[in-house]
Amino acid sequence: MNTLRRSGQLCDVEISVEGKTLHAHKVVLASFSNYFYAMFTGDLAEASQGAITMKAVDPRSLELLIEYAYTGRLEIHVDTVQGLLYAASLLQLPDVQQSCSTFLKTTASPCQLSWYVSYKQQLHPANCLGIRNFADAHTCHDLLAASEQFAQRHFTQVIEEEEFLMLPKAQLAELIASEDLHVSNEEEVFNAIMSWAYHDRENRKHHIAELLKQVRLPLLSPHFLVDTVEHEDLIKQDLACRDLLDEAKNYHMLPDRRGRIKRDRIRPRRSCVGQYGAGHHGTLAQQRGEIRPQLREGQHRGQHEHTAQRGRSRCARGPCLRRGHDGSQYLNTVECYTPAERRWKYVAPMSTARRYVAVGVMGGLLYAVGGYDGSAVLDCVEVYDPNSDHWRYAAPMHCKRRHVAVGVLEGQMYAVGGHDGASYLKSVERYDPETTQERWSSVAPMNMCRSGAGIAVLGECLYALGGHDGAHYLNTVEMFDPRVGEWKIVGNMGTCRAVAGVAVLHDCYDTTV
Repeated sequence: MNTLRRSGQLCDVEISVEGKTLHAHKVVLASFSNYFYAMFTGDLAEASQGAITMKAVDPRSLELLIEYAYTGRLEIHVDTVQGLLYAASLLQLPDVQQSCSTFLKTTASPCQLSWYVSYKQQLHPANCLGIRNFADAHTCHDLLAASEQFAQRHFTQVIEEEEFLMLPKAQLAELIASEDLHVSNEEEVFNAIMSWAYHDRENRKHHIAELLKQVRLPLLSPHFLVDTVEHEDLIKQDLACRDLLDEAKNYHMLPDRRGRIKRDRIRPRRSCVGQYGAGHHGTLAQQRGEIRPQLREGQHRGQHEHTAQRGRSRCARGPCLRRGHDGSQYLNTVECYTPAERRWKYVAPMSTARRYVAVGVMGGLLYAVGGYDGSAVLDCVEVYDPNSDHWRYAAPMHCKRRHVAVGVLEGQMYAVGGHDGASYLKSVERYDPETTQERWSSVAPMNMCRSGAGIAVLGECLYALGGHDGAHYLNTVEMFDPRVGEWKIVGNMGTCRAVAGVAVLHDCYDTTV
């Protein structure tokens, strides 16, 4: 067979990789590699094609492995072990992987070889999962973290590659469970699971329920749940899957029972578009911005249909909502920005016009807290459901507050500081929607009054940054730990700030200091 291959006789497949063409026989490759077996005997397009293209694999390594398939002989050298180990991982050749691993252990640590650093620079959606397995097998912690982070950030591209379809169930579950998975909505996660399952339906259909638990199904739109999820054969045939689907449908049909759903299934992932705006002395212009982890400066986005001054905005599972004051009147109108469409549109107005209002997202709902209606400071709270496009009143706060800061920690909303029309406040209230009375309760006050503080949640604590105490703009930062029940000063910013936006990026602040 190898003689026929070398002479190009009776070959029925050409493999192109980085400009090099390799001839082979499908039956030999399929009997040699589970990767090729799935490719040539399954429902993939390559099964009926005579020419295929492979990406993110070294041509020389692939050539050596095809030679090995025909001859049973393979020589490993220090200059080929890198490519062979990765290609063997991709082609699912455990004997070659073991031989390469043994070679590395007896020759040099992979983390000491010159090509180790280049691995991180060569990460690609087509190879990051294989590199992750290589790093894990050889205890290369830095490379392991880099490849996992790459897969999370490029998830929508990774799922289009062959490596994804070959993932073991446990590794897939770990990937889609990540809070840092970069997806625009949970539909992408659901569709990825189904693609993986249908690739080997008989052997994988029993894993669907376990994987489906990692999808935040209640955050899917009612239309998608009914029109797509409910009609999937693998979902209909599994009782546990149907239970998860019913839970998601009840989330939309019975909002008063949402507190019964586990919080990790209704909490949006951390990968959400960031925003920035002017500080206390300026007004927010009609330009919007977003800062992405891979960029070092903001990018301007689309314009508002209506200029809003000193309002606040939040990202509620994709769309951004905004309201406030246009310079001449107080507004109850609300605009929604959809990043995919790059445009603003009006949604249902609030019942109360508000300026200096704070907003927070909890349980897939948007809360508008306090503010000023032009004649009085407000204690009322309104809640917006994006699925029904409807606002309703929630329990009012104990204290009237404008320029209040709002943060959500462990399924509870905190209203921090602000101004009641006469005094600057350091008091703090907490709202828990899961209590039967649905009311606000007082918690420990801050160490100093803060109106217009920035607010952020990091780890298991709430942080209040800057603000105004009635006499000075502040640069101090306080932290509230609900387990201890008190606030403490944890540091100072380099600049005094009020009404500033705050965001957490990759948990970059060291909470142990």
